[in-house]
Amino acid sequence: MGSGRAPLPPGRVRWVAAQIVASFFTPLVHRWLLRQEAFISRQGRPLTAAETNSARRIGLNDPARVRIQTVDRIPQPGGWLLKVIARFSRVALADPVALTAGHGIYLKAELENDPVVIRHELAHVGQYERLGRRAFLQQYIRDCLAAGYTASPLEVEARRLSAVDAGRHPSLDQKFDRDRLHDGQVVDLDRGGPGA
Repeated sequence: MGSGRAPLPPGRVRWVAAQIVASFFTPLVHRWLLRQEAFISRQGRPLTAAETNSARRIGLNDPARVRIQTVDRIPQPGGWLLKVIARFSRVALADPVALTAGHGIYLKAELENDPVVIRHELAHVGQYERLGRRAFLQQYIRDCLAAGYTASPLEVEARRLSAVDAGRHPSLDQKFDRDRLHDGQVVDLDRGGPGA
């Protein structure tokens, strides 16, 4: 005999599971990102004049606080954490080219002057400012788990803002930015799995 309640649809189940997982991981990631932001703020370079102008157009409240640290390899929180997030978000693990931690941005050294990647990361800085660190992380993790990385609303917004700042139409740049930012390892949402 049933309980009289209809089962949750698969999309809703995925969202609820993503919310639970995000609630667990957000405090861990938050502490890790605070340490990364502190390091970048001490060691990183300030934005150039052109980057500062982009930051203002994207809507950052305080572009002067942003620092960029170039590295050979982007640091990431524990490997097990990434595997769990990748599994649920249907994204193949790739070596990231950038990571935003509050007002700090890690960039791979070869992309230090790449305006597409920098604008995208500046859009994430603006999201941190608008939502607050914990709320941003909670939403970002939940949405990546529930919708997949490329369809998560914060990633969609970051691609749109960076494309608009560049004076291009976002739909024309979406695939280019997505492939470039993730070394071709993206989710093909039409097929429901990893694809290039």
